[in-house]
Amino acid sequence: MFAKSYKITEPKRFEIFVEDVRNDAVLVRPEYLAVCKADIRYYLGNRSARVLKRKFPMSLIHEATGIVIRDRSGKFKPDQRVVLLPCRRAECEGNKCDICVRDDECLLDNYCPESHFCSSNYDGFSKELMDISDEYILPVPDGVGAEAVFSELISVGCCAMRRAGLTKDNAPESIAVWGDGIMGYIIALVAKFSLDRHINVIGLSEEKLAMFDFADVYYSNDIDLLPRMSVAIEAVGGNASGIAANQAIDKLYSGGRLVLCGVANDNIPLNTRMVLEHGLTIMGTTRSTRCDFEKALELLQIGEFRDRILKLLLSTVEVDDIKKYYEVFEKESKSTALGKNIMKITF
Repeated sequence: MFAKSYKITEPKRFEIFVEDVRNDAVLVRPEYLAVCKADIRYYLGNRSARVLKRKFPMSLIHEATGIVIRDRSGKFKPDQRVVLLPCRRAECEGNKCDICVRDDECLLDNYCPESHFCSSNYDGFSKELMDISDEYILPVPDGVGAEAVFSELISVGCCAMRRAGLTKDNAPESIAVWGDGIMGYIIALVAKFSLDRHINVIGLSEEKLAMFDFADVYYSNDIDLLPRMSVAIEAVGGNASGIAANQAIDKLYSGGRLVLCGVANDNIPLNTRMVLEHGLTIMGTTRSTRCDFEKALELLQIGEFRDRILKLLLSTVEVDDIKKYYEVFEKESKSTALGKNIMKITF
């Protein structure tokens, strides 16, 4: 069976490929796609020439939902809507590395160096059809629409809570989140609804901070009024993540925890003196795995949570040719809005 896909072959250049699609597992047609900042970096060529040469050609997009066409096992029904999971388990017996992390409940496949991740070191979801293992799809709950495409970002927030060991039973009364972008918004929402705690958010944009009406907000250039905390989450990304991390370090109680979620473009300086003096713990967390997606879909079934996620859906663009696919990438590459323009893709 043959099907088309869009692949990036060089910065700002997509081409149509025709590929042979097996029909051994679950045959899925991707439906809603969302462009991530990582996709934008490939699109703009904001990676080293060596990295780009190794990656291209590649189908982008790792935030997606799809529709089941056929499942020979019978686990999924035709026309059933599913979320597509981007993390792929390593094809080894757990004996390739000196220390295997796949059974570590804190790490799992997400941190296995032999795993693959769609639109990073493995083809993403910009395809007409995919043959995918049922291990990598989850049913979209009833009542959840196109907003299910945000489940990947929500799962990243769920992964951050899980890896930081934050639960309703042990989380502090309040948690501070640095970042007024989409990742900060979602992580703050996840912390609010999964932990049932007070949330403080620190950012720069008055317009964006206005959307955080479920939290107390503070401006990062004036945080004297921000109370001290025992858990801080940095979700700024870019070179400004260093500023955010150091502000958090200054505001943490002794013995506090700093969770880093933002990706900096370059190495950033950290105030290690304060880290040492106050005995702080710093943890890095990224991406997610199946259990985090399961938690994300549980949260999407909460009406108030889902309504707030819907605010991130700026538009739904019907994409039925490569020109419109380009247009969405161009629009997203220039967007500074808190939200995304989602593709509903057909070939």
